[in-house]
Amino acid sequence: MSELNTYKIAYEHEKKARKLAEKLLEDKTRKLCDNIMHLEGVVSELKTTQIQLILSAKMASLGQLTAGIAHEINNPIAYSYSNLFCLSENISNILKLDKVLQAHNPEKENTDEIFKKYQKVRQEIDADYLISDTPTLLADTIEGIERVKKIVSNLKKIAYKGDEELIPCSINDCIKDCIKVSANELKYTMKVKLELSDCDNILGQPYDLNQVFINLFMNASHACNESGILTIQTAQKKGHVIVSVKDNGKGISEENILKIFDPFYTTKPIGEGTGLGLPTSHGIIKKHNGQIEVQSEVNVGTCFKITLPLA
Repeated sequence: MSELNTYKIAYEHEKKARKLAEKLLEDKTRKLCDNIMHLEGVVSELKTTQIQLILSAKMASLGQLTAGIAHEINNPIAYSYSNLFCLSENISNILKLDKVLQAHNPEKENTDEIFKKYQKVRQEIDADYLISDTPTLLADTIEGIERVKKIVSNLKKIAYKGDEELIPCSINDCIKDCIKVSANELKYTMKVKLELSDCDNILGQPYDLNQVFINLFMNASHACNESGILTIQTAQKKGHVIVSVKDNGKGISEENILKIFDPFYTTKPIGEGTGLGLPTSHGIIKKHNGQIEVQSEVNVGTCFKITLPLA
């Protein structure tokens, strides 16, 4: 066989090998693209599921507060309504005095006669009492409406989601807002001790951080009896803000403490816990480039420590 034929055969082999390699590469590339598109779809579904789980946990936390908030709003609404009813009667009676004066006919009645009628009606309606009682009723009604306004304002702060972008925010302000919203739930089981130090802002999403704190406060409330103490501390160390949420409740066993951040794990009775609160809180803190740790002792209490970087 000539040298030319040898080169020709080698060239044909190389050409076939190259075409085969190109076809294999094209097939692999197509499969890779299909896999990437599939993974993008899976990631999108996971993000949607994550958002739904976070919202579910959020609604569960707010659901625990609903009864207390309803009670807190119902009281001022009830006495404001009662006051308005009394004010309506007071004003109707006071207007009777005006009717006496409006019905006066100067051609038929002299001043003494109209004054006697005026004094008679004034005694019938007990005008002195109405004059002293009406300003008090108005002040109490305004105070009741202001209480409702504050409760709604605090709820709006907690519930407003805003953008997903992390913004400079005060961790102390987040804690105070959550305490205000949780106050009616906490006051039946525990005394709250706030030990907040001056801290610089962190980069965070207040909506998400509020969810973490409300969940921790509610858990502490459920773990304590009427003599419970909830101690909340903040401190700034080495470029981080450290938040400690400590209770003197029944604590968590060593066996269970390893599972508390597992989704759907809960020690609460059926219907009272979703098992999403702490896993969601863990995910939120991770999203904020922080960490959450827990220490607990049965019948002594539990302490959650959250560390977040400064802005």
